[in-house]
Amino acid sequence: MDRYKNLHLWMLLPLLLAQISIFYFYWPDVATKTWEIHIHYWLVSLWYLLVVIQPYLIQVNRVSSHRTLGILGFAIAGGVIFTGLSLLDLPLKIIDNMDPNSQGPPAFLFYGVLMAEFFEMLGFAIAVVMAILYRHDLKNHAWWLVASVFFMISPALGRGLILFWRAVLPAENFSPLYVFVSMELIYLPLFLWFAYKFGKVKHPATLIGVLLVIIRFATRPLGAMESVQDFLRCVIQY
Repeated sequence: MDRYKNLHLWMLLPLLLAQISIFYFYWPDVATKTWEIHIHYWLVSLWYLLVVIQPYLIQVNRVSSHRTLGILGFAIAGGVIFTGLSLLDLPLKIIDNMDPNSQGPPAFLFYGVLMAEFFEMLGFAIAVVMAILYRHDLKNHAWWLVASVFFMISPALGRGLILFWRAVLPAENFSPLYVFVSMELIYLPLFLWFAYKFGKVKHPATLIGVLLVIIRFATRPLGAMESVQDFLRCVIQY
């Protein structure tokens, strides 16, 4: 258990990274955001905060408080999943409102991003379920919860990096590739470092986290497939 000593302090790192990344996407025009975005933002923030508080309660031997808060936490996780799924139609709305003569990203890229975010949400759901199943196995329980935080960080990180690259590059030089590459250069080393630190490099949750990187890099070919576009249009109604 020495590996998990001060886990709550280490979990502040992804919490701060997510909040810094999403800050300029959410707060400057917070009044214009839809209720789905508001609820999703605050539920995800609560989940990140929960994964800081819960290991602290174990460290100070407040097991009963940990269990009580865990029940609330899994309800929060359900809300994260529900609101996350409700937001999957946003890329489709962006596509439908795109100006065909604009110089922005091609429409198929949004389909690819939609697929990536769907798999990230699926990974989060799997992590939550596995954390429940392993609730009596502290090491596995803890790592599934740590991994759940990383599975959900990419949407925030990606949106923050879009704003960053648009701010530092001329519009004609901006490319989504800068966002994808810089995001993975932050996500993957940090995630693998956590996995190494807590002795979970070969853990199934770690493998899912690496698989999500591969899926994100496949967003362009995935989004360009008409069968994928038709499937997304069929299953996502708005």
